[in-house]
Amino acid sequence: MVCLKCVFFVISIFISATNTYGIIIVTVGSTALVLVLALFIDTLLYIMKNSSPRVKAHSAFVIGVYPVTSLATYFAILVPRAHLLAESITQGMFMAGMYQLFCLFVAYCGGEAELVNKVKPMQLSLKVGPCCCWPCCCLLPSFDISKKTVRMLRILVLQLPMVQGLVYLILLVMWAERESLYQINYMYVQPVVICSILIGIWGMSMTINVLKTSCEKYLLIGKFLVLQMVLIFAKLQGLSTRALVWFQVLPCKPPITPQVYANLIHNTLMLSEMVLLGAIARYLYKRSLPEITFRTSRISTIGGIMTSETCNNNTITCDNFNSILGTEKKPDGGLNGVDNLAIEIDE
Repeated sequence: MVCLKCVFFVISIFISATNTYGIIIVTVGSTALVLVLALFIDTLLYIMKNSSPRVKAHSAFVIGVYPVTSLATYFAILVPRAHLLAESITQGMFMAGMYQLFCLFVAYCGGEAELVNKVKPMQLSLKVGPCCCWPCCCLLPSFDISKKTVRMLRILVLQLPMVQGLVYLILLVMWAERESLYQINYMYVQPVVICSILIGIWGMSMTINVLKTSCEKYLLIGKFLVLQMVLIFAKLQGLSTRALVWFQVLPCKPPITPQVYANLIHNTLMLSEMVLLGAIARYLYKRSLPEITFRTSRISTIGGIMTSETCNNNTITCDNFNSILGTEKKPDGGLNGVDNLAIEIDE
């Protein structure tokens, strides 16, 4: 019997082919999805009620990674044809969430200018993982932290959703054109995906390395790790289950192919892991944080500046003229000299 590498079918055939096991998997997956949504709603309500307005949107987006990933994974279990779409949504949501996490860290400091003020006189070290943690990187220089440096870190993280979105758009177009075309070219685009991920994680690692002392109470490392685990579970588990197919470990029982078995194992594990990560995220985000302080800059209009200078000049002229005349304000609040003259004219 010849077993095709990849066969996709409608959900009714899938449920009937898996019998009791399929029903159990769908039931467990539904329970896990409800738990993730409940954890998300509970954490979101706390953030909206107690967090600073500067961090609400960023925090809500970051914790939204877990329910969106769970929902996409659940649909991939129900509809095996949707696996690539679910993978794309998971990847894109994680990348956008990573950039929002960077924005959240900057917001914790009160903005880019306040971040620079808080971390001075520290320097930005390039010798952090995952790109520059090797012994040969010991000669890399350090840089003074400025707004330009912070913006460069922002660009390193911002390329994540842009590059990943473009790559998965290409893969989806290939899959729509011909499924075999997607299967052949999937591995060729992975070096681009991996390089983009490493650069983005490197930018986040440098940011955390700079802020770990001044923003210690915000639990930056924990929030970064619990989000990074989404990527680790999605990519490494996906690679492991694909390896089971490559080495023909999984059985072939048409219409269930080894690829479908691999996707089912991967998606079931992802749902259970999202429950765990959602609970950890709830612990990290549902807690009181130090008050965010930032400087307010006063913006003066041209009219305000001219009025202020006019008032100052009039005061100096009046005081000088009174001193020449030998007049000054009376102790009882009365006025002499130029001040008194002004009142008499008004009257």
